[in-house]
Amino acid sequence: MVVISRFRSLWGIDPGPEQSEWRKKLVEFKAHGYAGIEIDFAFMTPEELQLLRKNCDEVGLEISILLFSTWPKYVGPRPRGLTPDAHLEFYRGQLRLATILKPVVINAQSGADYWSFDESVYFYQRALQVEKEEGFEGIVCHETHRNRSLFNPYSADYILQRVPELRITADISHWVVVCERLLDQSEEDREILDRVIPRVGHIHARMGTQQSSQCPEPLNPAFAPERQFFEELWLRIVKSRQQRDPNCRITWVPEYGPFPYHPIGTAHTYEELADSEGKRLQALFESAVAQS
Repeated sequence: MVVISRFRSLWGIDPGPEQSEWRKKLVEFKAHGYAGIEIDFAFMTPEELQLLRKNCDEVGLEISILLFSTWPKYVGPRPRGLTPDAHLEFYRGQLRLATILKPVVINAQSGADYWSFDESVYFYQRALQVEKEEGFEGIVCHETHRNRSLFNPYSADYILQRVPELRITADISHWVVVCERLLDQSEEDREILDRVIPRVGHIHARMGTQQSSQCPEPLNPAFAPERQFFEELWLRIVKSRQQRDPNCRITWVPEYGPFPYHPIGTAHTYEELADSEGKRLQALFESAVAQS
């Protein structure tokens, strides 16, 4: 039986003194039906990580980690000299810190958009070995994120064909805004999606548009083409996982974030949007699995 597990991002939520605000949110997330949280743990101390693990254990929430292979949180200008080997060294250190949180999923914003395709292949081949050495083999999914090696469908397709063991986090909103088009129109785009879908191990289910990576009103008729594209894509991923493993667990995040991702003056806050879309899409995914 397929299990659909929804995780809630802590993106944009201040932890408060001694994580007091996070503790309140964890209780709310559990009541909303989330299986766990997804946390960007950059710049957190080992003691803070231990406290977060304790707080999640008390509420009964699992943890998915978001980490960076270098340049965490994109603070300041991009540092010089970030070669694939420099990324690998930093990446190993982040994985070692991640052990404190005992994650069930690790979502990595990895590589760099300014590398050649073959430099990215070199990095991912060695990243898989680092993951194995640090005890995270099969747990890490590398995100299709702007600024990183998998930032567009064509670079991702090249890399995935040469690193067949690599699993990805599908956040296709990034590809849509980078390419300025929905990816179900061109024959070549559709062929790439056909090859990419079986490689997805984790989903960031945020609907984007051709000019922004976050749609503020997914149910507004003005965004009907976007909604159709994204929902069909997510359902294809879910069904592909089910066909390959009828007893799999599908982890996903309704990853709606704060300004500037979320426009000013919208009808709903980004947190309201994450929770409402989370429940709506959870029902959609579960229905698709039940009918297959």
